[in-house]
This record gives sequence, C-alpha cells and structure tokens, in this order.
Amino acid sequence: MPFPVTAACPDVRILNRQTAEVEVQPERKKVAIVGFASNTLHLVPWQDPAYEIWGLNQGHVNFQRRADRWFEMHLPEYTEDVRDPEYLKFLTECPVPVYMIEAYEQYPSSVRYPIEAAIAYAGRDYFGSSVAFMLAIAALEEMERVDIYGVNLAIGDEYFYEKPNAEWWIGLLQGRGISVNVPYASSLLKQPMRYGYSAQRTANAMTKVLLTGRSGEYDRQAAAKLNEYHILIGAKRECDALQQIAEGLDRGADIVLMTPAQPPAAQTT
Repeated sequence: MPFPVTAACPDVRILNRQTAEVEVQPERKKVAIVGFASNTLHLVPWQDPAYEIWGLNQGHVNFQRRADRWFEMHLPEYTEDVRDPEYLKFLTECPVPVYMIEAYEQYPSSVRYPIEAAIAYAGRDYFGSSVAFMLAIAALEEMERVDIYGVNLAIGDEYFYEKPNAEWWIGLLQGRGISVNVPYASSLLKQPMRYGYSAQRTANAMTKVLLTGRSGEYDRQAAAKLNEYHILIGAKRECDALQQIAEGLDRGADIVLMTPAQPPAAQTT
C-alpha cells in the first residue's frame, strides 16, 4: 500500500459487503473527507485519533497515513484512471472498505453503496458528486462532525453540477445537527459578492475582461507566427528540392522540364 498504518488508524472491518455494514473500533464521531485539491490538504488532521479519514478516487497518492474508508463511485468502465496507472492495483489491494456501486469480486474490499438508505435519508435522489455519497454515509452513521479538505469543485463542469450538489448536502447535514467544517480556502460555501451589496456581480469581473483581451491578443500573435512558420516550412521544402536537383546534376541526371497538363476543354452542345 502507498500509505502507512499509524497509531491514528482505527481498526476497520467489513461485516457485510452487500449491505455495506462496517465496524470501526474504537468508534469515531468525527470524519475528515479528503479530496485532492492541494490548497487545503495541509490542514488534514492526519494523526488526530478522534478522526476517521476517508478518501476517494485516485487521491491516495496524497495520503500521509492509511485511509479508514475509500470511495470509488463510478461504473467499472470509468473506474480506471489515466492519471494514476497503478489505481486499479490500489483498489485490488486496498485493505479498508471501498464503497462502490456494487461489491465487485475483483476488488475484495469493495462494498455495495447503500444507495436506497441514502435516498431515504435525503428524501430525494440527488447525488451529483462523490462528495455527496461520502456526506450521506457520514449522516447515516450519525457522525457529529465532518471536515472537508482538498475539495474545491471549481473547475469546468464540476462548478455547475458537482459544487451545488455537494453544498446542498452540506446544508442538509447542518440542518440535521451535524457540524460541517469547510476551510476558508475552499471554494465551497463561498460567495464572490453578497448579492445586492455590490455593483459588480462577481469580484473578478474587470480582471476577466482584461485577461480575455490579453488572451485574444495572444491568439492574434500566435496566428501570425503560425503563418510565418508555414511560409518558412514552404521555403525550406523548396530549398531541399533544389538541393536534390543540384545533387542529381552533379551525378549525371538531366533536368526535364514538363509542361503542366491543361484541363480538358469544356464541351459544347
């Protein structure tokens, strides 16, 4: 395994793979959910024995100790991760429960995610991110505190689909009396501006205008350089062809000038 067992690691046993029944000794009421955004990983309570540490997907490369549970909530054809060629090997050898869509034989520690219980807890089928699945398990096990580290959900489609979904689940847990701690550096639960209190809808509106203009200028310069590149390549190829002709002349070859073929005359009727 790529991470060591330490004194802070609880004893975790799988009691039933199909019902995801897991025993943790001694029982913890705090859990740290750890993603792989680097800006808050330094805050993870790696060696605090009061916490379980849960990881997901290929994030094990950032772990400073063995995880207590793992989450891989993707269909088998999407499980392999090109960012980590050893990821499937990690899942196969993982000694702690791995919550997956099903309990797969090729992954001995996999347990079937209790999706029915999670939907019943939420009162709706709303799972748009791995973090949502993790928060649901924390809620079902009546954790008293959940810390979220290494999670931003701010890039690409994550921002539009996964981030609001994770934030909805955070609000649900807080409404049910579970304390949820999100570091300030995370983009979760953070507003760029308080609506109505600022003339700008976003804090970086003018910066983005400046960067958009600058990016367009770089595109223009790159297109000009690309055109210059193609001209130089054409000149080089012409030079190479003339060099071959000169070499052929030196070795007795004649130059034969061919008249370009003319297109056939149009027929009239």
